[in-house]
Amino acid sequence: MSSTSVRSIRLAMLYCQFWAIIVASANTAYISPEDCSWKVMPETKDISMTCNVCTLQGGSNPTNFSLIMPRLMVKLTVKCDDDLLKGEMVNSSFKHLRHLQVLNIERCKLESLPSEAFVGLSNLKNLTIKTFNSPADNWSLRLSPASLKPLEKIECIDLSENSIEELPEELLCGMDQLRFLNLTRNRFISVASTGFSHSKGQCSLGVEVLDMTHNNLRILSEHSFVALTNLRELYLSYNQIIRVEFSAFFGLVYIKYLDLAHNQLVALPSSLFQSTPRISKLYLRNNSLSALPPGLLARLREITVLDLAHNQLSSLEWLESEAPSSLTHLDLNYNRLTRIHSNAFRSVINIQTLLLQNNLIDFIEDSTFSKLENLHALMLGFNRLKTVSADLFMGLTAIAVLHLENNRLKEIDDYAFKNNSIIQELNLSGNNLEEVPRAVSSLKRLHSLDLSENEIVDVTDAPYQGLGHLHALNLMANRIRSINRRSFYNIATVRNLNLARNRIRNIEQDTFNAISGLHFLRLDSNEIEDTNGLFNSLHDMIMLNISANRLRWFDYALIPTGLQWLDIHDNQIEALGNYFELVQNVKLRTLDASSNRLTDIDTSSIPNDIEVLFLNNNSITRIQSFAFLGKHNLTRVDLTNNLLPGVEMAMLQVSEVPTHRPLPEFAISNNPYLCDCHMDWIQKLQVPSRFSAKEIRQFPRIIDIENVKCKAGFGKSAYVQPLVSLKPSEFLCTYKRRCVPSCHCCEFESCACEIICPQNCTCYHDLSWTTNIVDCGSGKHSAVPKQLPFAATELHFDGNSIDTLTPLAFIHRDNIQVILANQSNIVVIEPRTFASLHKLRVLHLEDNQIAALRGQEFTNLSNLRELYLSNNQLKYVNNVTFAQLRSLEILHLDRNYLVMLPIWSLRRTEHLIDLRLALNPWTCSCDFTNPLAIYIRERGDTVSDIADMSCVYNETIALRLWELNVTDCHSLSKATSLARQVRFLPFGDSLLSTYILIIVPLLLAAVLVTVLTCRNQSGVGLRSRCGIRMFCHPSIEEEKLFDVFVSYSKSDEDFVAEKLASRLELGKPIYRLCLHHRDLPMTGQYLSEAIREAVESSRKTIIVISESFLKNDWCGYEFKLAHCDALHNNPQKIIIIFVGRMCHSELDFNIRTWIKHSTFLQWGEKDFWNKLRYALPKARERNPLCPDIASVGMPI
Repeated sequence: MSSTSVRSIRLAMLYCQFWAIIVASANTAYISPEDCSWKVMPETKDISMTCNVCTLQGGSNPTNFSLIMPRLMVKLTVKCDDDLLKGEMVNSSFKHLRHLQVLNIERCKLESLPSEAFVGLSNLKNLTIKTFNSPADNWSLRLSPASLKPLEKIECIDLSENSIEELPEELLCGMDQLRFLNLTRNRFISVASTGFSHSKGQCSLGVEVLDMTHNNLRILSEHSFVALTNLRELYLSYNQIIRVEFSAFFGLVYIKYLDLAHNQLVALPSSLFQSTPRISKLYLRNNSLSALPPGLLARLREITVLDLAHNQLSSLEWLESEAPSSLTHLDLNYNRLTRIHSNAFRSVINIQTLLLQNNLIDFIEDSTFSKLENLHALMLGFNRLKTVSADLFMGLTAIAVLHLENNRLKEIDDYAFKNNSIIQELNLSGNNLEEVPRAVSSLKRLHSLDLSENEIVDVTDAPYQGLGHLHALNLMANRIRSINRRSFYNIATVRNLNLARNRIRNIEQDTFNAISGLHFLRLDSNEIEDTNGLFNSLHDMIMLNISANRLRWFDYALIPTGLQWLDIHDNQIEALGNYFELVQNVKLRTLDASSNRLTDIDTSSIPNDIEVLFLNNNSITRIQSFAFLGKHNLTRVDLTNNLLPGVEMAMLQVSEVPTHRPLPEFAISNNPYLCDCHMDWIQKLQVPSRFSAKEIRQFPRIIDIENVKCKAGFGKSAYVQPLVSLKPSEFLCTYKRRCVPSCHCCEFESCACEIICPQNCTCYHDLSWTTNIVDCGSGKHSAVPKQLPFAATELHFDGNSIDTLTPLAFIHRDNIQVILANQSNIVVIEPRTFASLHKLRVLHLEDNQIAALRGQEFTNLSNLRELYLSNNQLKYVNNVTFAQLRSLEILHLDRNYLVMLPIWSLRRTEHLIDLRLALNPWTCSCDFTNPLAIYIRERGDTVSDIADMSCVYNETIALRLWELNVTDCHSLSKATSLARQVRFLPFGDSLLSTYILIIVPLLLAAVLVTVLTCRNQSGVGLRSRCGIRMFCHPSIEEEKLFDVFVSYSKSDEDFVAEKLASRLELGKPIYRLCLHHRDLPMTGQYLSEAIREAVESSRKTIIVISESFLKNDWCGYEFKLAHCDALHNNPQKIIIIFVGRMCHSELDFNIRTWIKHSTFLQWGEKDFWNKLRYALPKARERNPLCPDIASVGMPI
């Protein structure tokens, strides 16, 4: 290779490298600051950037825009994320962005724009500032007179949504290129506050478009916009303008568009538009104008559109004189016009559209419209016209659209339309016509005729025959009873025919032959019973609606094969017939067969091209497997409100859907589903990972899966649940016999691997056979069935009569987890009956006749969690009965005959959360109550029925355990309540002498104990009957100011005043009370001192403890501290009254301490008032025989 060639190659390589560097430089990613994104504008290749900031910050740490590269930057949008955080604009923030042309600042809560905010933006053309300041926040954007001064080339300024109240007068001075100014949604009250009302020679305002909609303008004063001499369009709608001065628009000689709609104007000055001759569009709709002055429009020689709809105009006199002939569109809808005279429109001869709907017009003089030769559309609907004369529409030679709907027309002259031959659309609906008007026969160019909602009875040989251009004929909601071949014989061009909501019962076979090109036919809401042969000639029909009729049968052979939309809902159809097997040729895409009597759906019931199918509200009980297979266009199926007992996978399987198309949507809720093992696939379908990618595309998306409910369980325990909430083990199917696939001995009896359901039992399994339930409940069994499946997981034999349970009944059934043996008359459970059931978790033995548990009944049940023994005849429970139940969580022993129970043995069941012991005749002896008190103190939250527990004294008196006053059963000096309730058991005759030696000293001791411990009970009785006290106690100081201080919650004030205080202060004896919320200051720094003094000044203190007291008053630090300090050394002075049930284990420590050493009562308990008076001191007007002592409380 020569040196020249080498040099050429090197030069070429350098050249390529050079251009690669140039291209790479050009395409280098534009570097933007954090929180900013940018894109290249396709038209100019310049840069547009958007920055999202929390807010604009000022002060020492201002928002920094200096990191934005100025190169090619022409558009910047700044958005603030925090709508509540106040921001601040800093001077010269955008100074370096000298090429910027568009600046948008949105949702930044600014209160002001400083004078140098936009310094350096001399090339800016478009500025938008929207703070969205809310009037509720009382934030209003304020602008400095020099805020916009640097914007020399600005063309468009948008200051909407800022709650601005005023603009500086010189704000827009010098902006010669400004053409558009948007001030919508601010808080301007007067135009004067914008600076447009004063003309200044040195200030040139070239604004052409001004938008001030949605402000608070009330009055347009004189010369309101005099400074805007170049204005072309002015928008003032949606204000509150009530008055406009005659020279309000002075100086606006170039204005063409004026919008004053949606205000509160009641009148306009006649000279209002003298200085605005070039207005072409004037909008005054939705005001309160009742009249317009003559000459108002005289100077508006270029006006083309006048909108006066939604006012209160009752006369057109203002239009009769000097109305501009240039007017082409006049809207007078929704006014109060009643009569229109012949000269009303004589001046507006060029008008093309005249809207007079929704007035009160009942009379229009003949020839009223005779001068309107250019009128194309006349709207007279929703008035009160009764007749149409022959000359009413004289002169309307160009009219194409005429609406007379919803009047009171009964008669139309036969020659009413003789001069209106080019009418294409005629609406006569909602009138009182009894026949098709003969006048329509002259409308040879008519395209659409609407005669709906009249009283037409017969359309045979109707006058619309022969209208060669008629395309749409609407005869809905008339009184037509039958149609025949002469009803439509000469209108072959009709494509849309509406006969709905008539009384049609009979249709001749060839009725529609003459209109074979029909595309849309409505026959719904009639009395049609048969459609056989009616549509054979309608090969071009696209839509057919025959719903809400009396059809009893249907076949696809009855409809044209090209039909795409068919509605047959609300009939009495029992099957979608396909007798001639035409379903593959039918092109239906939408079929509504809802609200019929369909029972079965198979593949021939559904057209192959179907897209949307409504089958809801039928009686469908069966869907053939793969019925939807091959329907490739399927998008939506509604099967709701049917009688489907279940849905198997094959029923809803569809052809594989390509990945680029969405899955079909099925609605299947509100069916009486039984959630058997064939229904769990619907739940699994919601977890796509359980299916392969191909399988998941063969099933629809269930759109109402959250509303699908089904019956789960079996027998009496069946329940209705949302399908999505069920566990896989709850989807069950029945079986009689099953041979495990690996089993080879099923032909022999007693084969261990064969599963046979016992006689008089029903067996259930889930899809995986991990759940196997044997239900022998109420099967008249006298013993546990012998042929229990070895794989059974649940055994139900409740409701039978089985005297004894033996270990042989459950041997080798070690998979059983749940046994229901309740209500089975069981008397005896032999030792180790359940020993082989290591997996047993739930055991129901309630409602039987079990009398004793000897200790080995529940051996080896270390996994048992729930044991129900309620409502038996238990009298004895061995100490070791529950010893091995380490996992026990629920134990029910209520409603038995238990006197004693080894409570200490339950302390080993660490997981116990629900223990029920009520409604047993528990002993009141300390051997039981002391261990019970200890257990309740440690784990009282587990005893759910503690409030109903009671013990029996003397075999006749039942005392609630939680109310008994006891602290120490073995300390006679403490005078306990329970010690007096020792139960004496009868002695036998054997070893009588030995017993006598023992009994005599015991009787002496018992007498002593009874005398000492029963004094409270005896005292209460003597006190209530005789007014005397049995025992004497140390005297209490007589110099105390009050007998009792009562502390209570403010919420309980009515209870204390009406129930307690009235009985004690007004009864006998009379007590002097100090009530907390009546006699003490309620608040302030003296409250705690007042409580201490009240306690010290009273002989006793009653504390009324309620839920409100604990949640409110007792939570107050001063209140609680005052009580604790005052009563710390005098607990014997306290009487506690509980109002409502309280959980003693959740009481405050201080209250529990008081209960141990004081008297406590439950409001409403038996003998409450006698117990209370016995605990109170002797009333002072009597000589006290003996003072009181306090009883002591049981520490529960």
